[in-house]
Amino acid sequence: MNAGRGEQVGSSGNANAGVPSVDFSALFEALPLGAYRSHPDGTMLRANAALVLITGCASEAKLLQFVRDIAAQWYVQPQRRSEFTRRLETEGRVTGFESEVIRPNSGQRIWVRESAILLRDSDGQPLYYDGTVEEITAGVITAQALQRSEQRLQQLVSLIPGVVFRLTVQADGRPRYSFCSDHVRTLYGLQPQEVLADGQAMARLRHPDDAARVEALSSAAVRGGVDAGYEARVLLRDGTEKWVEVFSSPAPPEDGDAVRVGVLFDVTERKRAESALQQQADRWKAAFVASGDGVWDWQVQDGVETLSAQCEAMYGFAQGELPMDPGALDDRTHPDDLARIRAARQVHFGGHSPRYVSEHRIRHKDGRWVWVLSRGMVIERDTSGRPLRMVGTHTDITARKNADVLRAERDRAAAADLAKSQFLSRVSHELRTPLNAILGFAQLLELDPGGGPGHNERQRGWVQQVLGSGRHLLALMDDILELSSAQTGQLSMSSESLQLRPVVDEVLAMLAGAAHEAGVELVVDWTAESAVLQVLADRKRLKQIVSNLLSNAIKYNRHGGWVRLNARTRPGAGAGAGVGVGVIEVDVADSGIGMTHSQRARLFQPFERLGAQRGPIPGSGLGLALSRQLAEAMGGSIHVVASTPGEGSTFSLHLPAG
Repeated sequence: MNAGRGEQVGSSGNANAGVPSVDFSALFEALPLGAYRSHPDGTMLRANAALVLITGCASEAKLLQFVRDIAAQWYVQPQRRSEFTRRLETEGRVTGFESEVIRPNSGQRIWVRESAILLRDSDGQPLYYDGTVEEITAGVITAQALQRSEQRLQQLVSLIPGVVFRLTVQADGRPRYSFCSDHVRTLYGLQPQEVLADGQAMARLRHPDDAARVEALSSAAVRGGVDAGYEARVLLRDGTEKWVEVFSSPAPPEDGDAVRVGVLFDVTERKRAESALQQQADRWKAAFVASGDGVWDWQVQDGVETLSAQCEAMYGFAQGELPMDPGALDDRTHPDDLARIRAARQVHFGGHSPRYVSEHRIRHKDGRWVWVLSRGMVIERDTSGRPLRMVGTHTDITARKNADVLRAERDRAAAADLAKSQFLSRVSHELRTPLNAILGFAQLLELDPGGGPGHNERQRGWVQQVLGSGRHLLALMDDILELSSAQTGQLSMSSESLQLRPVVDEVLAMLAGAAHEAGVELVVDWTAESAVLQVLADRKRLKQIVSNLLSNAIKYNRHGGWVRLNARTRPGAGAGAGVGVGVIEVDVADSGIGMTHSQRARLFQPFERLGAQRGPIPGSGLGLALSRQLAEAMGGSIHVVASTPGEGSTFSLHLPAG
């Protein structure tokens, strides 16, 4: 049957059905829920305005036109219609029947909750289904999201290798667990249901020797509302002893009761390893004592260091004469070594090196310096990774160090002797050319003392040649003497903190004419920071180095080229500088001829001009070698940052900051 718009909703729709006819059409249309009447065969007979809105149709007529088979056209899962009709015909009504359905006009899926009753005719045969429809899509989506979130949370909890718990502490102090993860089975041998039913189930398994301490820590954390973390032993029902590490934090209270969430980890293996390491350390300590090395045992956080009798005797003290203070030996350490050994300790404390190793000097009781090889290792740390105990040894290596000094002196003497031989061989060749010029032009002046046309002009030219060769010879000799002094450590030098810019400006003024004549542009990139940089250097030697770098950049450049100087500071230690001292970097870049890799390898050798001696550019090959010696004597260095044939080079001078 398919009733029209005027059908009386609520009646049987059949005059022979014996059901009183009552007109509920106004109520049917005004219901805020979707309401309908359908035929048992799946035909939709009536739908109120609320249902039309839920289905997204333009009118009731459109809805009735679209839905001819409710099972196929309304439910996403057609079998839901069979379940719906089965329950209606069996029970006479259906309440809260939730299904995913399809909006007829758009095909969009939504969730609805249906309630319906079955109307029968006088013979008891199914006549109509009258029901209501409520859209619950938002609620279902929220419930599904919550379910997925709970599933993900459960997965995460199951992956944590420990017991995750949520604990409520009531006003009378009684604990009650509202959550306990499954790992409680493997850690405590308890079922989660046991813990949830009995708040003292885990507490009763605390080791008797640790129970009072754990109870005090837990109670204090609850009262103070603070995080708690501790290690303790538990004694299981089968007599197994385990170590657990507990972390807990306060959560928002519930009904005035304190709430805490936390996790317990099984750290039994770690504690066993620590115990084994402790025993091993004690055995090694005994072995070190037997070997004759000095042994020290440092309780880091307590600030107590114990020295063996051999260790104290190494520095001339009797057993117990030095205080049990870690600073006792530090106070006797050479000032030049102290920063280095402290840095090495911190590297080991931070876990960046497997052991602490240092060679340094400690002042003997009689005032002399004893070289020691100090080795140690952290054997115990707290839960945060901080070192608790460190043991190590001191070995007297004074004899070895003295032998090293003698070997270094021998090697230095051999190198100096070799350098002297090379020096004498090369300097004789370098001096011969200017001396020949001096002698030759002197002979010309001797042979042509008289006047004549052009005589004065020629004589001036010869004199200029004599002067030029003489000056070259003088500069060469000065460089040779300074290089020799630097190599033998006899170079006179003073160190002071001075501003870099005035020195550079003096050199620029001195070389401005040479740069102009060569057609090279001098550029200095001063910034507000670099213009006030201070360096620790000898003023004369610094000026000499900068002059050499800039003059080389001008000489080995091209017409129309450029030379650029810039300076900056960086933290750290330069070559020869103390730990933590700032470094001033002065870069000199040019657009000159550049160098090959093999030329760069020979660059700082004395008298090495990389083939330029066959060209028109004057020089001795000593400037860069001397500059490097001077820079190193002032605690700095010079090196080539970059160089490309035909494109130019960049030299960098490093000096300690003033």
